[in-house]
Order: sequence, then structure tokens, then C-alpha cells
Amino acid sequence: MSVSGCEIVETGHLMRISGGPAVSAGILRLQARSQAIKRLFKEGFGMTMFGFGVVGTGMIADAMATAIGRAKNARLVAVSSRKLEAAEKFAAGREGVAAVQGFESLLDFEGVDGVYIATPTAAKEEIALAAIAAGKHVLVDKPFLDRASVVRMTEAAAARGVVFMDATHFVHHPRTGIVAARLGGPRSLYTSFYFPQMDRSNIRFDLELEPMGAIGDMAWYSMRAVVEYLRPKGKVTKVQTVAERDHVTGAVIRASGVIGFESGEVSTFDAGFTGATMVQDLQLLGTDGAIGMDDFVGDWTDSVAFQNPDIKTGYWYKTGLATRKDAVFVETPADTAAQVAMMENFAALAASGDLAARTAFAEASVKTQELVDAIWEAAGN
Repeated sequence: MSVSGCEIVETGHLMRISGGPAVSAGILRLQARSQAIKRLFKEGFGMTMFGFGVVGTGMIADAMATAIGRAKNARLVAVSSRKLEAAEKFAAGREGVAAVQGFESLLDFEGVDGVYIATPTAAKEEIALAAIAAGKHVLVDKPFLDRASVVRMTEAAAARGVVFMDATHFVHHPRTGIVAARLGGPRSLYTSFYFPQMDRSNIRFDLELEPMGAIGDMAWYSMRAVVEYLRPKGKVTKVQTVAERDHVTGAVIRASGVIGFESGEVSTFDAGFTGATMVQDLQLLGTDGAIGMDDFVGDWTDSVAFQNPDIKTGYWYKTGLATRKDAVFVETPADTAAQVAMMENFAALAASGDLAARTAFAEASVKTQELVDAIWEAAGN
């Protein structure tokens, strides 16, 4: 295989360009991922109706069930919970959706082609591996335990010939691909993601179920932005993380830091539950200019948490000595919400068997978790 005339040897999750540093195979494939999805829909793979099963009945599972209902090529078949009454309550009002007890029953349920897993982190890998073994495609919400866990799931999925995808919504918004292609040579990335959540009864404060707290839950998005936008070409060489823990539960409730790469790219991040308001800022500096967003995780227009059609989705762009008034807002409208597009893309990918696109999504998951692990360890864990 060659890229720009260079010979490439692929080993596991890494590619090495002859005469150059080892780089993530997923980073090389990211640029072609959105084009592959567009091609799948053009070729008709987006028209096959895909049957979803949902494992979990919490808030995010409810939001994703709604997204499945909005998708053109997917339908919700059944939902499972450890308690049947919870599954029944979840299914009530959703026409044609069955309620079953236990994920094992869901995997045996007729018409389920794949599962969306929205359980506590501690349970995800077991459920995902069981689903994969049963021949089901898996869409798994973060957080994850660690890189090794993600690798086990992605490798099992590849061996079984099914899709593994993590449920990061913003990846599926057209803005992501547009911004990634806009700047020549991105060098520096700053992200800040805060959601006001200081209820100690929330699962995020349970160290057994969600061991990484705000790092696994919130800083995941900052690290995914590194993968999608900064696209570092070298390995991590420097990480510093300052973490704040809740004085009662011990859970990480805020983390700030910096992560640098041997190829020169640097990212600073700030994420947590302690902010008094929602913050989701991103600034990306490259050799051709600077880009900014104030809704990089969930766009204000149409996302899980926000529905404001009067607020346009896009990014600010400036170059040279441009002042605030000189910055240009570039709109990046979407035909459908990112979470809905995720469901449609996942279903199309399952129908197509496109190995390159499947690998690109899996590699992005592994690379993101690798960075999450690095900042977690730098926090003294």
C-alpha cells in the first residue's frame, strides 16, 4: 500500500511510512471515511432497514432510541434491561418495540441486527463481546475501561465480520469533515467541555461503575477532537494533567492539561462537571489560519441536548491579522442531526461490509481511548 508515493507497512493498529515515524492507521484513513459513507448511501446501502436492539434504559438510551426512530434506514426492534419492568416502561409509547429482560434475551430476539449499548462502563465489554459472538453489529457509548478493552472489542468485531463503532455524535456531522480539510497543517488545538452535573447520586460519581469520572466521560470528546481535527502524525511525548476529585466520592469531577506529540502538534484541554454553565469551545490553529466553535460536541441547532433551528451550525475562520470583526462565520448545515446520521451511517456500514470504512471507525475509537488513557495516567492514576 502507498500514500503519496511512500511505501507503508501495516502492523496491528499502526502503519509505518518508510523513512518516517509510525502513525496511526486510523489517522490516515480518517480523511476517506466521510467519502466512504457518502458512497455507501449512493450505492443503496443506506436503504436497507436495520433492526436495532438497545441495551440500557437511561437518559442517553432514551435519546438514542429517538434518534433511531428518526433514521431513514433503521428501526428500534427491542430494548433490554436487567429489570423487565424498566424495559417495559422504556418501550411504552414506542410502537412495535418489544421489552425483554437481560441482554442475552435481546441477542436472541428476532429482527435484531445490531445493538446500541448504553450501560455503565464496567459492563460494556462483556455485553459487546457477547453481541459480537452472536454476530451482531455493536454501537457502544463511551466511556470505556481502557485501550486494551477497546482493542479486544474492535479485534473481535473484525474477526467476526461485524461493525464496531463508538457513539460519538459530532463525528457524523458534516462540519467535522469540512473543518478537518480546511486548515493546512493543524498545529495547536484547545478544547473546553463542561456540563453542570454535581449530583453525587449520579452514576458518574460511582467509582466502581465509572472509574474515570469526568476524564472518561467529558475529556473523551477533547481527545476525539485531537483525532479528528489535530490529526497528530507522531506518538505522544508529553502529557500533564491536573485533576480535581470530589471530596466525598473521590470521583474525578474536573481535569485540565496538555498533550504533545513528537511531530510537534499540541493540544490543551479542560473538561468536567464543575462549570456553572454548558461550555463546549474549540479553537484550532493551523498553517492556513484559525478556526473556532462554541458547540463542538453537540451543536446548538439540532442535537441531543439542544434544538435551536435559528442558531446556525458552523465555525469561525480568520487568518493573518484579522480582528474579531474580520472573522468569517462559515455555515455547515446538515440534512439531519448528528446523532441521527450516526444511526444511519452505522446501519449503512453494517449493510455494506466496507472493510476500509469499518477499520477507520474502529481505529479512531482505539486512538481516542489511547489518548484518554494517557491523560488519565498523567493525573496520577
